[in-house]
Amino acid sequence: MAQSAPEEFVNQVRAAVDIVDVVGEYVQLKKRGRAYLGLCPFHSEKTPSFNVNAERQFYHCFGCHAGGDVFSFVMQVEQLSFPEALQKLADRVGLTPPAPLAHEDNPMQSVKAKMYEAYRFVAKLYHYVLTSTPYGSEALRYLENRGFTRTTIDEYMIGFAPESWDFVKDNLVKRNFPLELMVEAGLLSSNDRGRVYDKFRKRVIFPIQDSQGEVIGFGGRSIDGSEPKYLNSPETLLFNKSRTIFNLHRARSQMRKRNQAILFEGYADVIAAWQAGISNGIATLGTAFTEQQAHLIRRNTDQVILCYDGDFAGQDATAKAIDQLQKAGCTVRIAPLPQGSDPDDYIRQYGAEQFSQQVLLQAMPVTSFQLKHLRSKTVIQDEADKAEYVRQALEFIVTLPNAIERDMYERQLSEEYSLSLEAVKTEAKKLYKQQKIMKQRDKVTAPWNNSINNGKFMVTKAPAHENAERMLLYYMLRDPEIALRVQQECNADFQVDEHSALAAYLYAYYAEGHPADPGAFIHYVEDEKCKQLASGLAMMECRDDVSDKEIEDYIKQVNNYPVRAELQRLREQQKQLNLQAGSTIDEEQRKKLIIEAALLGMKIAEMENALREG
Repeated sequence: MAQSAPEEFVNQVRAAVDIVDVVGEYVQLKKRGRAYLGLCPFHSEKTPSFNVNAERQFYHCFGCHAGGDVFSFVMQVEQLSFPEALQKLADRVGLTPPAPLAHEDNPMQSVKAKMYEAYRFVAKLYHYVLTSTPYGSEALRYLENRGFTRTTIDEYMIGFAPESWDFVKDNLVKRNFPLELMVEAGLLSSNDRGRVYDKFRKRVIFPIQDSQGEVIGFGGRSIDGSEPKYLNSPETLLFNKSRTIFNLHRARSQMRKRNQAILFEGYADVIAAWQAGISNGIATLGTAFTEQQAHLIRRNTDQVILCYDGDFAGQDATAKAIDQLQKAGCTVRIAPLPQGSDPDDYIRQYGAEQFSQQVLLQAMPVTSFQLKHLRSKTVIQDEADKAEYVRQALEFIVTLPNAIERDMYERQLSEEYSLSLEAVKTEAKKLYKQQKIMKQRDKVTAPWNNSINNGKFMVTKAPAHENAERMLLYYMLRDPEIALRVQQECNADFQVDEHSALAAYLYAYYAEGHPADPGAFIHYVEDEKCKQLASGLAMMECRDDVSDKEIEDYIKQVNNYPVRAELQRLREQQKQLNLQAGSTIDEEQRKKLIIEAALLGMKIAEMENALREG
């Protein structure tokens, strides 16, 4: 529970930082009433359930229950310790701690910090070699011949790795970076004999940055025809290819402003597009498009234009990316490129204007692309081939939710292959029924049920005593006097374990002299479930001007619950005695059971009177 920084400084940073601005760098937020709503960065979802309250400076996800204040958010999204998150936010608003922050003993974080530092240094080193030394002159001419301007080279920190086995290694050693760690970071390589050497040699270097602009890896392109043509950094603590999107930190604001992303296949395409004035371009890193990348895009926009290479491999990659993007809830269109062309080549050959007019603005709907792609892969030699192609085409068409679109594509098939429209529609109906049956069979419950979510933490239709406990905790979180009153007047413990545990934390928190501050309290709490509960309570929409009578009624409900539960048990016991008395043939036993039931009835009456009088 100990804080790693003076409480006064923590509160100063909290007051200076706006949680909406911070969260908005990771999540596209839309204002809804007093709150902001977006897709949760901590779990996959299509329907926004992530709420940020600007007034209370809190966030809470109604899907996975993650929540807290701005420190909690940065800690969770960046995987930082509290002192690291505090330092990051303090730097953001230009505040300096009164003394160096006492960082927690977290070896993993110190390793990552050293890797970040090394990548920043090596990125500058490569860029310097390219732009300011004779070793980079050939690579610089290569880039200029491909149309890259000096402004673009500087913006993207493009560099060059000289033809040396130990250029980077020697420079890292001079600055006391541990060689073993640099191999782990992917900046250096080692062989079976233990020799350590530079990972990249004689390659143009493209820094790969994370969503916050930190360099986490490199992409190296050969300029002399050597293989592989492209070489990326390996997976490391910093760099996960399946969760990284090239240029996202630079394109994010334009993606949100235009509500559109242009997804390319490689970083050269993105850079060429940026230089041509297209600022919402992003790219995968030459690997298969993943579910994680799709959700990362969806948090920033729900409209995507796919602009992959025009060859067969590019079309296959497009088909796979469509599937992931649609599953994430994106509307997708496909920009057509001539066979064998890529965006970088097209822009250099025809210019930015023609690329925008003839490629991006001509982006086709998914179904049109799927039918075109299917046709390009299908050899039709006879009537059987034709029938099979039409059936496969209809499998795409029947999934369309719009009946007019379905009719349009069905008519196209009918006319193109000289088939009766009636026959095409009959086959479509049959396939539609089959797919409907399969969907019902495969239907599973989603892990995060947020499809019906009004964006508010409501007092649910739980038993009265549980709602009373929750309301008391809500007001205890905001008023130490109410917490003290509950502690003194509640004869019974809260029945919900998490409620009881959170109440204990609140009693201890106020006993130590802390003021009412939901954000500070959440950092005080160590149990994860209690943290989630506290953040949810902090987001509840309740009146702050609660009366003494309301608090008294809530306390009474909590105190009376054990009595009511015992009454319920006794009534059930009395019912069973009466049933036994009515069914027994032993007169003596019957009298005994009747007496027991009567005595139990007297006890029940006494308890009910006590409840009414209380």
